Amino acid sequence: MADGFLYEKLVILNNVYNNTLIPSKVLTQASVIKTQLFPHQSTLVNGMHIYRDKMTRGFLLGNQAINGKIGIVGDPAGTGKTLSILAYLASQVATFPRMTCELTNNSSKYFFSHELYHLSDASSTNLIIVPHSLFGQWRQEIAQHSTIPYVPIETKRIIRGTDLAQSMVNSNFILTTNKCYKNVHEYAVQHGIQWNNVIIDEASSIYINSSDPPLRFQFLWFVTNNWIPLIFKTPSIVKSNLYYLRDRVKLNQELEQWLLDNINVHYEGQLVSSSFLKEYMPFFHQNRGSIVIRNSLDLINTSINLPVITNNVLHCKPNISLNSLTSYYLARNIEPNINSAKIPNLFQALNIEFRELEDYIVNQPTVKHNLIRRKVEESDCVICLDHTEYSTIVNCCYNIYCGKCLLRNMIVNQKCPTCREVLLMNNICCLKSLTEEERILARNKMEVCLDILNNNKNGKFIIYSSFDNIYYQLFEEMDKLGLKAERIEGNLFSLLKTVKNFQEGRTNILFVSNIDLIRGLSLAATSHLIFFHELPVFELRQVLIHSAQRIGRKQPLKIIQLNSEIQV
Repeated sequence: MADGFLYEKLVILNNVYNNTLIPSKVLTQASVIKTQLFPHQSTLVNGMHIYRDKMTRGFLLGNQAINGKIGIVGDPAGTGKTLSILAYLASQVATFPRMTCELTNNSSKYFFSHELYHLSDASSTNLIIVPHSLFGQWRQEIAQHSTIPYVPIETKRIIRGTDLAQSMVNSNFILTTNKCYKNVHEYAVQHGIQWNNVIIDEASSIYINSSDPPLRFQFLWFVTNNWIPLIFKTPSIVKSNLYYLRDRVKLNQELEQWLLDNINVHYEGQLVSSSFLKEYMPFFHQNRGSIVIRNSLDLINTSINLPVITNNVLHCKPNISLNSLTSYYLARNIEPNINSAKIPNLFQALNIEFRELEDYIVNQPTVKHNLIRRKVEESDCVICLDHTEYSTIVNCCYNIYCGKCLLRNMIVNQKCPTCREVLLMNNICCLKSLTEEERILARNKMEVCLDILNNNKNGKFIIYSSFDNIYYQLFEEMDKLGLKAERIEGNLFSLLKTVKNFQEGRTNILFVSNIDLIRGLSLAATSHLIFFHELPVFELRQVLIHSAQRIGRKQPLKIIQLNSEIQV
């Protein structure tokens, strides 16, 4: 049964990838669009027109006749979907005068009817619903790329009188937010305004209250790069499990590559407004993969030709202690099992000295020199009774141990295994000099991060950290360097102000802890993206990267991962 469920998921995903748009040779665009479309954008616009016409008239798929009123625009982040949507709305040749609506309420599986719905130019327009945080960015994009007549409604304060209704039907579309949709809808109903296209941006992550009035439309478009939660009721995918079924399905090459990228990382999606949107999604239809329209990555990469991202991993001094090592094993309820190859890194992280015998013996009492030399010559570990690996001596009784044996003992009991004296790190020495390969950096993450900032004072940085306190720990030092830093916060006013300061050059550095707060934002001015901590979810990492790697970028984006992890 589980295999059948996974097989169905794989087939649907494969259908989505197989249905990628064929590159369009028609490159015409409406005169109100000022910016020349990229080839992949023209392909998407033409594809949307063809798709709606096909869904409205109905088409055969196998032995099934399919009709629909929804579609998902699923191109990746940063590929110019906003401009594509504007070009689509601007290039509509005419409204569909007569269309079928949803099944009437009392229809059954075996007897059903549609209400015939008449749409006129005199009382209809289009509606775009965007997250409140993206409203300003949409207005900037509209002003930059088009001269389309539209009505922006950000707050309910302007929703009054009859003049607004006339402006709405005379415009190409209404731009509003998820917080204001309810008021706009109620006003439209009062004044007999009908929606032709309803477009929801960031559809998988936008929040629309379940008590808001239901959408009434001629066609509904979901725009998102994260389209999987819109076609699966349970948007959780173990990539390796699907990949193991590849012999049962002829995999699309792009899908196969997606499964192989970070194959051990599970995909966990979420449909934030599932309570509101569940009525519109065919979660259990076997052909639901056909509602996603998207360009292939090959076409997008050829079309945009963005600078190649540079990736660097900088190894930093680990910030661990004996107590944290103890907690690591206790939390997992496993026996301490330390590999000798990890001893150089672990000892350096714990500030245990490495010295040759002659350097060590100089600082010890003269009467102990013979004892120390004899112990070193014997080189037998007091714990495992075998020849020592990374010979380590203690200053209390001058016995010799394997580095891993002594450390494993200290994790359990922080006393000398022989004389029971309390062991401190400065009373332990590894009698070996480190090679260059074994020597780790002496600087921790904060020092390395400040060094990067100091060496690139003209850069624009986004720093991701799992913890907000990193911002406060670094703030004073960044201020000394003359760099202005701000933190992305959940408060909408603060968020918009922070992003504006960054885009206009008043802020050099943005700290991000919650990736969901920057979904859909364009932060193309970013020169460096620093991961202070590893992002456990691959899709969230891509959201952060594509907030900076967007259409129009000229210089390569530099991604730096600060790594201080030691595998024990």
